[in-house]
Amino acid sequence: MHSTNFISLFIFSTVLAAAQTLPVPIGDAVDHDKPIRLETLVVTGNPDARSAFDLAQGASVLTGHQLHLDLQATLGETLANTPGVNATYYGPGASRPSIRGLGGDRVRMLDNGIGSLDASNVSPDHNVSVEPLLLERIEVLRGPATLLYGSSAVGGVVNVIDNRIPSSPPDHPLSAQIEARHGSAANERTGIIALTSGNDRFAVRANALRTRTDDVNIPGYADPTNPVNRGTLTNSGISTTSGTVGATTFWSSGNAGAAVSEYDSVYGVPVGEPINIDMKQRRVDLRVESSPETGPFKSIKARFGLADYRHAEIDTTTGLANTRFRNQAYEGRLELIQREAGKLSGTVGTQFTRSDFSAVGEEVVTPPSVTSAQALFVLESLRIGPQLTLQFGGRLERQKIKLGDVDPGLPAYPGYAATSGEKRTERGMSFSTGAVIYPVKDWSIGVSAAYSQRNPTAQELFSHGPHGGTGSYEIGTSSLGQEKSLGLDLNVRKRSGFMEGSIGVFLNRFQNYIFEQEDATTYFDEDSGSFLPYPAPPEAGYLPIYQFVARDAVFYGAEAEVTFHLIDTEQERLHLELKADNVHAQQTTDDQPLPRMPPVRAGFTLSYERGPWDLGLSLRHAFAHNRTAPGETSTDGYTLFGANASYRWVTPHAEWELFAQGKNLGNTVARVSTSFLKAIAPLPGRNLDIGVRMNF
Repeated sequence: MHSTNFISLFIFSTVLAAAQTLPVPIGDAVDHDKPIRLETLVVTGNPDARSAFDLAQGASVLTGHQLHLDLQATLGETLANTPGVNATYYGPGASRPSIRGLGGDRVRMLDNGIGSLDASNVSPDHNVSVEPLLLERIEVLRGPATLLYGSSAVGGVVNVIDNRIPSSPPDHPLSAQIEARHGSAANERTGIIALTSGNDRFAVRANALRTRTDDVNIPGYADPTNPVNRGTLTNSGISTTSGTVGATTFWSSGNAGAAVSEYDSVYGVPVGEPINIDMKQRRVDLRVESSPETGPFKSIKARFGLADYRHAEIDTTTGLANTRFRNQAYEGRLELIQREAGKLSGTVGTQFTRSDFSAVGEEVVTPPSVTSAQALFVLESLRIGPQLTLQFGGRLERQKIKLGDVDPGLPAYPGYAATSGEKRTERGMSFSTGAVIYPVKDWSIGVSAAYSQRNPTAQELFSHGPHGGTGSYEIGTSSLGQEKSLGLDLNVRKRSGFMEGSIGVFLNRFQNYIFEQEDATTYFDEDSGSFLPYPAPPEAGYLPIYQFVARDAVFYGAEAEVTFHLIDTEQERLHLELKADNVHAQQTTDDQPLPRMPPVRAGFTLSYERGPWDLGLSLRHAFAHNRTAPGETSTDGYTLFGANASYRWVTPHAEWELFAQGKNLGNTVARVSTSFLKAIAPLPGRNLDIGVRMNF
């Protein structure tokens, strides 16, 4: 067994042992019957909302103070402390979450329950069109969530919620949240405002954000083999403007609302020949919910999102756009939540999506294509006595891809064939079953199994071109078939008492797992526009070739998130939270590790609250990652220290909070094994965030 597996087993066994051996501190009487963490309701994957305690698969929720502590400029970095979640870090401006080593089109990004409708699943240098600093809540569903959200959720779901369409009548005729913050590592300047107004019949909400940063400070050189610009990651600045306006009308049995939003961001991509990405998204969202008094359904929920997304990849030396991407997309879903029939409850629904994706310019990677999909799904729950609940469901899906014009002058490459106007229609199905067992009070055991079929995307099938954002030549394989997977999850949870938390293990087997593999024999010569065999002449400018291939694969690992309430009284609280995770990924066809997998990680957070003060210390350690794919280099381990402090007070008309947070206080060099840019783009160095929040 690999040494990191021994380490991870030791971590998890230590957490379990500590849960049984740590003494309860002497002090004021504590009511531990009140759940603190796991009773947070999870709406993602559960149209009839349930707590994480009652789910068969792993789930995490970030909200309130914890969300404020984890906030970063990108969604990937915001979630990087969450067990089972890593980031594809592509510099400060672009980072997408990956779950249990799965990313790209296998992790579904949702914006208030509807797809993000951008291009973040196409390439790691494309950021998710979501502004984390405007969010009220982030929900992460680990493991297959294909039944409600499609085959692209085989790895999990990340749902961000900003309440842009008010979900309930406001408590006051007018309320506001205002925040100003500054970060030292990149000279961040951010201002945020959110306004809500209305009554019990109508509500309006408006959010706005403006943020700017300079190039971020880093320890040492970005690329040790090319020692220039010590202490700075060149071309890593960000300039973002984001805003939404939404309104909802309420009646006795339901509500209906709409929102318009705009997200504009310009950020640097610190590759060899630096580029800037100028990203824009205009979006409209609609939501209708009704609760009929009679009939077979106790609740009906309909959602629809329509977006016009575009971005340009700009050469920083000329100021001209090399390539322009556009995605005109929509998604809708209808969920019918059944009335309980004895011990049976559930949801039936339908989902439809359409994406019109195109790119024009010098570096067109994928021909224009229109991808549409329709699906039917059912999710049922059967309660068998007080100690057992069974969950099961299925989904049928149909996907159609139609290609636009294909450049006839593309150089030939094995496995690639595409013709203008080509159509490809495929069907897929997913099934899941699970059980939640309640062996004793405040304990639950979730067991689930899911089978899914994922149809390949247009990028995996038909890519053929240089991509400046990744510094490579990407090629699809037209003969790729369905990717099939079988996932198993086991989660143990405790929801109250001196110790709370969850520990889980998982196994995921893939048939025809699709990933980008580097061609170690051939490179693309930009001068001649042709493929040439290695070795490349030292003076030649060349691009490495990455082709989408299919191999059988297996993923397995474990996650833990456990909190000990060392002091828990009305006057003060002292909590110790332990986190750890591990992923082992192997493509079994050639018996080789898969590329860009996360390391074993472990860490803790110690938080103290007394009166208006909130203080915290944190440590996160990533072990060295040496299980590398062919052509991939190992990644050193690192340890990141952090600290935070906040002070709250109330005036006659407002609530105030001053906050300060230090990150990477040891100024440690940290390179992320899941990133294409790990060799030239380390994580930021020492940083101090300070700011003020005001609510009225």
